[in-house]
Amino acid sequence: MARPGPEGGQYQPLTAGQIEEIHRASLTVLEQIGVHVGDGNEDGNETALHLYREGGARVEGQRVYLPAGMVEAALRAAPSRVLLAGRDPAQDVVLEGKRVYAGTGGSPTAVLDPGADHVRPATLQDLADLVRLADALEYCDFVVVPIHPTDVPEQDEADVPVNRFYAALTHTTKHVMGGVGSVAGAQAVIEMATQVAGSEDALRERPIVSAITSWMVSPLHLDARVTDILIAWCQAGLPVALSSAPMAGSTSPVTLAGTLTQLNAEQLSGIVLTQLVRRGTPVLAGYIPGVADMRTGGYLGGPVEFGIMQAAAAQLAHFYGVPIYCSGGMTDAKIPDAQAGYEKMATLLLAAMGGANYIHHAFGMITNMSAASLEQAVIDNDVVGMAMRVLRGVEVTEETTAVAAIRRVGPAGHYLMDPHTMQFMRSEFFYPSAADRQSRVGWEAAGGRDARRCAAVRAAHLLETHRPEGLPPETDAALRQMFNILYNGSRRDSR
Repeated sequence: MARPGPEGGQYQPLTAGQIEEIHRASLTVLEQIGVHVGDGNEDGNETALHLYREGGARVEGQRVYLPAGMVEAALRAAPSRVLLAGRDPAQDVVLEGKRVYAGTGGSPTAVLDPGADHVRPATLQDLADLVRLADALEYCDFVVVPIHPTDVPEQDEADVPVNRFYAALTHTTKHVMGGVGSVAGAQAVIEMATQVAGSEDALRERPIVSAITSWMVSPLHLDARVTDILIAWCQAGLPVALSSAPMAGSTSPVTLAGTLTQLNAEQLSGIVLTQLVRRGTPVLAGYIPGVADMRTGGYLGGPVEFGIMQAAAAQLAHFYGVPIYCSGGMTDAKIPDAQAGYEKMATLLLAAMGGANYIHHAFGMITNMSAASLEQAVIDNDVVGMAMRVLRGVEVTEETTAVAAIRRVGPAGHYLMDPHTMQFMRSEFFYPSAADRQSRVGWEAAGGRDARRCAAVRAAHLLETHRPEGLPPETDAALRQMFNILYNGSRRDSR
């Protein structure tokens, strides 16, 4: 039984006509402007250029022009339903339609400790702790490897991705997605996941890992090295997310519609490539539309326009029948504060109400994804929980309209002890874990803790008590024999 994903789609910033207009404009971009495949003056990615050429594109040097028919064929081949399996089948995530899920994300190299105001370098233990916390948080549906540890020496180009994925796989039974920096790293992670799954066929049937590939450097430029990584994942038949993140006003047009048009063209070019590599490759359209601060040129993580564009991007993905990978719950705040609260709620709720299937960056990210915080992850669990409650809406049935209860209580009575109240009081309302709802007198008597301190207490408790199911000892031993595994705390942190 997979994790339940409530249905979004209540917020639709684009009309049907506007979706068609952006679609047509995107096809014009691909047919008349094209995408560049390669890096600067280099020869480009010959594999990708060959695939595009053989698939029917016009290729001039490193510039690729895609006809509409080629795009339409790729969209027909791409699955509309994608399974992201957990080691525990109860943690499976099924991406389809407008079902909404949220999880971790980002690869910050810094961590903000509970109660601290300054960050420090992130370690492999920090990664293990945040993943284990994410496994415990009830509204976290999946894990995108959330930290890039600074204490893993890069003796081999596979060392960092292997240790990142190992730390994640051994501290959660939820699905694990992540990025790698080389083809060798991708192959090593796939080999590791195959060992955990039992065989290549078992891994393809129940993919417990998937990949993020930031193959597109906006505007309209396929990075040669990362495109090779994308091709390697597609050849393995495993799910892949196409991450493209233009910044409105900097690496894409300043208008939201212009950024969506360019981003949509970039995504369509990537979907075409995945299906040329391996028809039927499970692909997530990775719309990550950013905003540049027009005062500084810097990247903004929490503007409300980000959420608006994510909802619009979800509409485009629904139009094409391809699951969407996107972001939400991001912030420019440096600590878990009021700014973090309103930016995270705005960006997450808009994406969720847009029906975005896979919302990452939703747990524990601060400072434009450059730092991670355990406290923030606990607070974000409340933010996500509230958003999911919004998606549930109001259930209207004979039982919930409660005429029988109203008849029992009658005028001037109360419902506190009525059976109807007992039946629905836990499921009807959302109860946040980091918020205080006492009177001021009660709050002061309990120590006067704010949300950040309440979150720190819960994070510490969960890390002390939560022990996810670890890998079988023989599997763990085999992985340590095969790879340079540096983490040695898994016996303590799992059961």
